[in-house]
Amino acid sequence: MYLKRVELHGFKSFADRIDIEFGPGINAIVGPNGSGKSNITDAIRWVLGEQSVRNLRGSKLEDVIFAGSNKKKPMGMAEVTITLDNSDKLLPLEYLEVSFTRRVFRSGESEFYLNRVPCRLKDIQEILMDTGIGKDGYSIIGQGQVDEILTGRSEERRAIFEETAGIMKHKARKKEAEKRMEETVDNMVRIDDILAEIQNQLEPLKLQKEKAQEYKKLAEQLKQLDVNLLLAEISRIKKKASQLKNSIEENQILLQGVIKEKVLLQENIANDGAKLELLEKDYENCQKQAFDAGTRRKDMEKDLQWTKDEEKRLYFEQQELNGNISNLRQKILEVKNSLAQKINVLEQKIKDINCIEIKIKEGEKELIIVDDSIRKKEDLIEGLKGDVIDLLNFASEKRNMITSLTAMKVNLENRLKQIQKEIFLLDESNNKTRSEIHSLKEKIENLTLQCEQKQKQIQDAQNYMIKLGSTLEEKKVLSVKKGEELSALVSRFKALKEVNDSFEGYQFGVRNLLHSIRNKKLDGEGLYGALADIISVDRTYEVAIETALGGALQNIVCETEEHAKRAIEYLKKHDLGRVTFLPLNTIRPRSLDAEEKKVLSMQGCIDTADHLTTCEEKFLPVIGNLLGRVIVVDCMDNAIAIARRCRFSLKIVTIDGELFNPGGSITGGSQKKSSLILSRKRELQDFEEKIEKSEKELAIIKQECASMERDYQEHWKTVDSFKNAVFNLKSEIAVIERELKEKTTIINEREHKKSQLESEFEYIKIQTADIDSQIVSVQKDIGSIDTKNISSQSKVKHLQQQLSDDRLKREILAQQITDLKVQLASHKQEEISLEQNIQNIEENIQEWSKELKILEDKLEQNKLSIDIAKEKVLNFTEEIKKYIELEKDLMAKVDNLKEKKESLKKALLENQAKFNRLEEEQKKLERKLNDCRVDETAINMEFEQIKGKLMERYSLTVEQALNYKKEIGSIPEMKERISALQQDIESLGIVNLQAIEDYDNLKSRYDFLLAQRNDLQEAKDKLDSLIKEITKTMEDMFLSSFERVREEFKKVFTELFGGGKADLIIEGDGSVLDAGIEIIAQPPGKKLQSISLLSGGEKALTAIALLFAILNIKATPFCILDEIEAALDDANIERFASYLKKMASHTQFIIITHRKNTMAIADALYGIAMEETAVSKVLAVRLDN
Repeated sequence: MYLKRVELHGFKSFADRIDIEFGPGINAIVGPNGSGKSNITDAIRWVLGEQSVRNLRGSKLEDVIFAGSNKKKPMGMAEVTITLDNSDKLLPLEYLEVSFTRRVFRSGESEFYLNRVPCRLKDIQEILMDTGIGKDGYSIIGQGQVDEILTGRSEERRAIFEETAGIMKHKARKKEAEKRMEETVDNMVRIDDILAEIQNQLEPLKLQKEKAQEYKKLAEQLKQLDVNLLLAEISRIKKKASQLKNSIEENQILLQGVIKEKVLLQENIANDGAKLELLEKDYENCQKQAFDAGTRRKDMEKDLQWTKDEEKRLYFEQQELNGNISNLRQKILEVKNSLAQKINVLEQKIKDINCIEIKIKEGEKELIIVDDSIRKKEDLIEGLKGDVIDLLNFASEKRNMITSLTAMKVNLENRLKQIQKEIFLLDESNNKTRSEIHSLKEKIENLTLQCEQKQKQIQDAQNYMIKLGSTLEEKKVLSVKKGEELSALVSRFKALKEVNDSFEGYQFGVRNLLHSIRNKKLDGEGLYGALADIISVDRTYEVAIETALGGALQNIVCETEEHAKRAIEYLKKHDLGRVTFLPLNTIRPRSLDAEEKKVLSMQGCIDTADHLTTCEEKFLPVIGNLLGRVIVVDCMDNAIAIARRCRFSLKIVTIDGELFNPGGSITGGSQKKSSLILSRKRELQDFEEKIEKSEKELAIIKQECASMERDYQEHWKTVDSFKNAVFNLKSEIAVIERELKEKTTIINEREHKKSQLESEFEYIKIQTADIDSQIVSVQKDIGSIDTKNISSQSKVKHLQQQLSDDRLKREILAQQITDLKVQLASHKQEEISLEQNIQNIEENIQEWSKELKILEDKLEQNKLSIDIAKEKVLNFTEEIKKYIELEKDLMAKVDNLKEKKESLKKALLENQAKFNRLEEEQKKLERKLNDCRVDETAINMEFEQIKGKLMERYSLTVEQALNYKKEIGSIPEMKERISALQQDIESLGIVNLQAIEDYDNLKSRYDFLLAQRNDLQEAKDKLDSLIKEITKTMEDMFLSSFERVREEFKKVFTELFGGGKADLIIEGDGSVLDAGIEIIAQPPGKKLQSISLLSGGEKALTAIALLFAILNIKATPFCILDEIEAALDDANIERFASYLKKMASHTQFIIITHRKNTMAIADALYGIAMEETAVSKVLAVRLDN
């Protein structure tokens, strides 16, 4: 691989598009100072990804774009393309040529292309990684970089050795792995936070879920009981309704009977003939019924006969199936015997095949002997035919020459016509392409306008995101601050609560007593606790009341003196100290008398202490006893005045805690706030309120943060979509620009081609005349060659006859072998056929076995059908007997009616007497029937109410409710259980049924996040192992490469300096990947010393020796040297040039130089000059040896 071409357009001083073609070997770029030579190096460095403008000898990115001159305007874009010959496939791409392009606009936008296809800088860097090519590689060495190697820190010097060692890809992988490790750790922290938060929610939600499940369980049991209770009520109602219905039907029948009998009697009395006619009709009906019964009996007798016939048919079918099964079994047995015979035949056939194969091998050996004889004769013939072939070839060449010349002439004449046609088509195509170019330019303008609009939208969105981000950050800071405040409050609350719970500040005996009650060592019945826990005081009067009460705050309030006695005995028994008790049944309140109350109206007097203290009503006597004669005053001065007024007979206390005792003593001064029991109790309440308030504020801030983050993410997505749109628009513009450029190039190529075609047209006319004279000369040579050819061919025929006899013998032998092979193939085919036949027989056996199974199943079905038919015969026989009996009964009834008809006249007199009796009976039945119908209506209403309850409570119909029916118990038992379940449900209180689903969802999320957390931990472990593995690989590769470079550096140094010695040393005891590299050199005649102590020329030559050593160990496809030999003298230049010439056999060099000795070894020179101010031009010259 080598650098084939560099294309510059608008880069620094190269305003016009310039293509520089480089070849293998040494290419020298020369020119006066300031002409732009080093701009070529900068261009190559820039296109390979250099991002530092300082390294490109500029101050800002715009400096790489042509800035204009006196005659040329500044350009809006700079573009550089380098093309590498990749025929040796050194780069991992399928292309023979690989081009890298970088383009920058004054707006600051950069574009990269790989073979004219848009790509990323990262893609280019990955392709070139570890090839030595790149902005940080050792393929581009300038004067400044030589100085860096020499004077830079030893740690910085290692970069060039890393590139040589080929660890850059590993280094990039390690960096990527470390980045992923950091992201993984961050993700783990975030997931741990989320898991902790979810865990805090899970436990209370689990309790709610269990409560909801219990509720659903109880509700289901209640539903089951209630539905069964309602079903029991329905059953009771239906039973009662059935009884009523039966009663109604019975009464209706009786009533109808009475009415009928009454009507009958009336009719009989009124018209004996009508009654006789009615009897005749009854008589006829009975006869008809008897006839119908007989008909039905006959039909059944027919059905019975058909069923018996079907039974016979099934018996026949059964016999047929038995026969088929027997035949099939016999058939399977016969086929199995045939199968055994065919297997014996197959074994004999295999023996025959082995015998034929032996004969074939013997025949092939004899055939080889005959073939050898034929080959020898053929070699003799070929030798004799050589002369004939030479003559034939020569004659053929001459004839081909005539054919070729004739065809050439025809082609030239066709070409003349084709050229005329192509010139016409080129003109036509150019006109069409110019029209397309105009359309493409308009499209670019439209797309550019859209791109600018999208960029404006991106800017607006980004500005909003900056403001939102700033606000969000403030909120997060505030959230952290609030969280810290909340934590501080909680900590202080816990500490204060611990103090309060441990009864800190209480006397020894009181503390022990309270601990004993809490730990249930002492029965607390009748003991209400310390006075301090019973009373409540406003913050303003806490100090005054606590001062007034003093030690009485720790007195234990109890129900009676018996309770006090029991507690005192407990204290004495366990030696737990002394306590003062205040029995409610003995304590009496105290108050001021009428004279003393007058002081309450004095200045500064607030009230008596008992009125400033609150407690339960039953404890008021205690408060009155202790504080009823204590006056609270605002300040000391007023307290003194009041004390004097009452002659120091009352206890007076100020708000600040100064105490005036009866008798005149005064107590005052400072006291620790923490020692006040009442204030501690109030502080606990204050802390609870503050914590609740702080939690609400923190929750609001977190909600605002979450809302802002969602808004930020939405705008981020919007910006991302806009950027994608801009990228797509730019890509489309780039595609169109490329198409525009291609079309412009096509037009130029067509114009150039047209010019070539016109020149070709004139040239072809001259060629046609020359071809005619050549054809005449060649025809004369052909006649002489034909004569010699006839003589040579007669000699060959004699030898061919002998060869024909040998070949005939070979054919006979080969035919015999072929016949054997045919026979072998036939036997093998028979073998295959037998195997297939055996397989078919086995398959038939399987198929007939299946068929046998089907017939046996049919036989079983047949037996079942026979059993069914027998059962039907029995059923029909029974039915026929029933109809015979019915027929007899009906005939008897006919006879009976006949007798009634005869006795009708006799009954007329009796019917008249009955009529009056039936009249009274009819009235009784109607009243009874009406009562039953009223009861039936009430029952139906009750049934509808229960149906309504089922639908209203459970959305169930009676039919659906039956699915819940169970034998649970009696109705009273069910009602009792329902009542108990309702109480259980009510005891659950408010139930959150959604908690079941919420808990399951939250638990699923928790499990999912936990699995993710485990996956992240596994990924972290793998990344850790990967980083260690990469580090070990990099260290091994670096040390191996370093040792090779070190040994090579020693050799090259000695060769370039003509003696002396040098060495490379790794500094430090840590990892070799972080260690520096020191260069030690000893030119001839000098002591071994650090490179920093060498002269300028020695330093430069030492650095060059190091560069050449690296190139010898790991050559780059090309190497650019920018005036690195400037500091060398002529003698060293000669050695440098000589060594460079030797290395050019495997590395392409592009050197920028002023030195003639260096120019002398160049294979090609490229001159850079500025014919026009600030605009560089290139002149290339290829030098022959």
